[in-house]
Amino acid sequence: MAEAARLIEKYNVDGASDLSKAAEIHQTILSFKPDWRSFEATKGCSQDLPVSADVSAFKGKIQGNTSVVQACMKALSTKEEKPVQWLLTLLYDMLREDSSCYNMFEEAAKKQIQVYKPLMDLLQKPALDTYSADKAAWLLSAIISHVPLAFSDAEVKNFVSMLLGANSNSDLGVLEAITNLLKSGSFRGLVWSQPGVGERIFRVSKNSPSPYLYKCVFAIWTLSFDLEITQALKESKEYQVVQKIREILTYCRVEKVIRLCLTVLTNFLGVKSLCEDIVEAGILEAVQSLEYEKWRDAELYDDIKNMATQISLEVNEMSNFERYERELQSSRLQWGFIHSSKFWAENVMKFESNDFRALKTLALLLNDPKSDTTTLAVACHDIGEFVALHPLGKQKVAKLQVKEKVMELMGSTDPDFRDVRREALLCCQKIMLNKWQEIETAK
Repeated sequence: MAEAARLIEKYNVDGASDLSKAAEIHQTILSFKPDWRSFEATKGCSQDLPVSADVSAFKGKIQGNTSVVQACMKALSTKEEKPVQWLLTLLYDMLREDSSCYNMFEEAAKKQIQVYKPLMDLLQKPALDTYSADKAAWLLSAIISHVPLAFSDAEVKNFVSMLLGANSNSDLGVLEAITNLLKSGSFRGLVWSQPGVGERIFRVSKNSPSPYLYKCVFAIWTLSFDLEITQALKESKEYQVVQKIREILTYCRVEKVIRLCLTVLTNFLGVKSLCEDIVEAGILEAVQSLEYEKWRDAELYDDIKNMATQISLEVNEMSNFERYERELQSSRLQWGFIHSSKFWAENVMKFESNDFRALKTLALLLNDPKSDTTTLAVACHDIGEFVALHPLGKQKVAKLQVKEKVMELMGSTDPDFRDVRREALLCCQKIMLNKWQEIETAK
């Protein structure tokens, strides 16, 4: 069972139901017995090629012997599919098992033994099977990451371009290769700057299988080590990196994905501008909800609590009325701490400043035809909070004549206005409740 669990991790199988499939693929490929003398491409180097699927035996053969590396690269040009799959799998298993084996490729590069060209030639082979394409892409990207001095910027750019336009690779195979490349500090900025890389990472949705989610978050984690890239992610409306992490925390319940999300947040909290986004995006609530889930790893509970504590400190530091006004000035409201009951309890009287300017801006956003559905929903919510908590709430809102607009939104039949209708109903209830309380007082 331990071997089966290892295969799930190694081949990124999404769940135990696919365990037998992963094991079957692995067993089938490695059960092949290559006779290198029978293949035209390897007749002259068959003595340097492995014949056993035993990783330990292969390591013993390749260590200190760059001619084996050269023979393996030559063998990739074999026209037959099975020996290529077998060799790629053996190389993959060896490097995953022992990262010190990358030294062999470094030594081969010093002797001018080509690794890049044979793997690129294989990847560009017409009608290449997906398994071989994914393993070759993983192998080349991993070697580039671990032996960056052996490759040029032009080679890396060409490889990335080929990946993004690949027909043979699976989506997961491309994502894994990009993630491998981003591990390298030498090429991280170059890879990220290539057109299509960001889109490939961030197009993974909250409903994607866990291997995709894990690689997406892993890629974000590698990017978080580059301050310039992190700042670009923060400013990007296209990627919305903090919202992406929040979505995954909310919908995914795979331990290694959650743990990696927490690690990403730790890095993000070191960037002041991202702290504000984390607070406003409601990450705290998403993290706190994880405490009530059942996790196999007891240490994960501690990680979750520690992260909740860290974010809470940021919430306490950043919950101020100035932030609320800045969001109003952007004309785009988003759910977050500055719309929570705690914020309103602490700041409702500050709405009197500048002749109730903030309240008037809320009314303008409510009547602005360009306001999106989230802005309308949040505006209804905030007006309702003001009515309920401020001593002059009802009178001030009545002067702005927003009740009619709230009732109009409450009656909307647009399917995209579901959240708006709910918040408009709650807002209207608070206005009417306030009115009934006045009637009761008058009696």
